Amino acid sequence: MAKIDLAKIPLFKNLKADEIALIKDFLVEAKYNQDDLIFSKDRVRDKIIIVDDGLVVLETDLKGPKTIAMFKAGDSLGEMALIEKSSKHLYNVKVVSPEFNGWELSSYNWHTIIKKSPKTAEKIYQNIARNLKNRLTHANNKLVTLFATGKMIGSYDNFSELSHSIMEIIQNIIPSNKSLFLTYSPETKKALIHQSLGYPDIQESKNLDAHKDKVLNLLVKEPGTSIFNQDSWPKGSSDLPYKCNNLIISPIHVKNRVFGFIILGDRSDKNDFSVNNKILLRAISSQLAPAIENMIWGKFSSAQAEIKEIYIDPFTK
Repeated sequence: MAKIDLAKIPLFKNLKADEIALIKDFLVEAKYNQDDLIFSKDRVRDKIIIVDDGLVVLETDLKGPKTIAMFKAGDSLGEMALIEKSSKHLYNVKVVSPEFNGWELSSYNWHTIIKKSPKTAEKIYQNIARNLKNRLTHANNKLVTLFATGKMIGSYDNFSELSHSIMEIIQNIIPSNKSLFLTYSPETKKALIHQSLGYPDIQESKNLDAHKDKVLNLLVKEPGTSIFNQDSWPKGSSDLPYKCNNLIISPIHVKNRVFGFIILGDRSDKNDFSVNNKILLRAISSQLAPAIENMIWGKFSSAQAEIKEIYIDPFTK
């Protein structure tokens, strides 16, 4: 049983009831399990997929994070099968949810629809163009953001300057009313605030006790970019100083060792943070992690050398 009304899916925007009914006649139910490949790289595009229930990812073999896009309920993918005959997939598309339910529209059935109702097909082509434009805009924004972030990382050796520059870039693509940039010490279990915007009660250069913080402590144990809203905050987090209606937080970590956090609260456009926001913030955090780790160890080594010079060397010479 479909969970989503086909008329509310962007691919079928502005279609009349009789046009939706025509499309339904050619849709085939699709069911997949976790880790199944819906599309495989270098295989001929022969169908379009519409997500009813589940989550799929677009994967690349490039170095760094493999996931470059996620698709959820209401999304469509594989549209080039209806545009470019016999073209091949450039990426793998894999199911990451326990189950996947949706619909398939084959290239063969699409050509039948074109013959039966050219006007309906034209509307769908317009929707495909609009969807692809939106994805391209997001992809361009993401690439520009990651490129700018990567170029900046090596030019700073100061946490405060780096955090202000990085957060400025992030705000250009994910504008939010509130933001925090923190570094974290696994030894002291404290998070140092390098930048605080929109949080009048959270002062820069102060510390948060991460081990007493339900959210930070959870993400230290299991690092992963997470979105929280009014219904998903963990129990016992009502008094967190950065809590707001909608928040996204990304640990900066190398493997399971966390060195910091990027926090954004309440998008400026009033929308909730999206899966694509999550992908972008996770990618930025991944880029930052080695640099932050090196800066932390650099300061530690410097402090060690200073202690040796003042407290040890005078007594050994």
